[in-house]
Amino acid sequence: MVTHNSSTRDNRLRKSPSEGYKETKASRIERKIQRAKTKTRSELDLFQWRQWRFCNMDYWINSFVDVVPRIDYRKVSKTEFIRDYESKSLPVVITHATDHWKASRYWNEKYFLENYGSHLFKVGEDDDDNNIYLKMKHFLHYSKHEGRKDDSPLYIFDSGFYKDKHTKRRRKTEPYSPLLLLSDYEVPHYFSDDLFHLTRERQRPPYRWLVMGGARSGTGIHIDPLGTSAWNALLQGHKRWCLFPPATPKHIIDPPMKPYDHEGVSWFSTVFPKFKVRNSPEGDNRTLGERLGMVEVLQRPGETIFVPGGWPHVVMNLDTTIAVTQNFCSPTNIDYV
Repeated sequence: MVTHNSSTRDNRLRKSPSEGYKETKASRIERKIQRAKTKTRSELDLFQWRQWRFCNMDYWINSFVDVVPRIDYRKVSKTEFIRDYESKSLPVVITHATDHWKASRYWNEKYFLENYGSHLFKVGEDDDDNNIYLKMKHFLHYSKHEGRKDDSPLYIFDSGFYKDKHTKRRRKTEPYSPLLLLSDYEVPHYFSDDLFHLTRERQRPPYRWLVMGGARSGTGIHIDPLGTSAWNALLQGHKRWCLFPPATPKHIIDPPMKPYDHEGVSWFSTVFPKFKVRNSPEGDNRTLGERLGMVEVLQRPGETIFVPGGWPHVVMNLDTTIAVTQNFCSPTNIDYV
């Protein structure tokens, strides 16, 4: 005869005199996370999120491969930036552009948990292009636990991060509105001449995002929409970038990747290695990446990267990152938009 007590009972259930067995808090959080994962990646069952064991691989790069110029926001004028980089469609990393932001001082996991823990943030889309959301506290729980093992973890990429998507039962300990997040940073003056400002806000396509995610999360290779350029300001963590000039043949940098998916970590694992090979039949000793003009960047906290319009790029987080990014159309790049 088997007897059941509190130590052997399923720890996901709790008995209530009036309701019978009731779901525990831990089980409820797990269920919501699993639901988000299933909806955002319906092609995968829950076991396939770890099928390639990418968590066992090292994706950090040596700093010497990052040869992208760094310019000091405090010393380089807007005119110089446009002349030397934007007008020439050249990527550049900008330092000290975020020094005075509130976001630089406050935006970290603890801050978001304490002030926006019950607010909803977008973590993906389902097969019908419907947005999938998680509460910030549930997302952070995921990132600190099972997200550490998933091949390409869920991450927040939310263009409506400043909108109040709070659940009905607002916690008194979270008095802040997400709208306040917009006042925590400002557009660097290099990018202030955004012609999209001439359109009404409701008519403007999504153009600014809060981006947060753990190691191996990120975006597969793509070109930003409508020929727009972009800036990405990193406040916490490290990002690995790989960029290619606009004329690079797509079949070389974006080949079919089956049985792998199109995530950034899959690209770095299966496609990127060929760009380090020296196999030119003409005797050119350069790697394929060097011949194509490939650019590698290790973005550090406090750095802002400028991505010119038309440049295919892939991005992967190397640790837990928090960033804000925005696409724009300036008088300089309007011919590409």
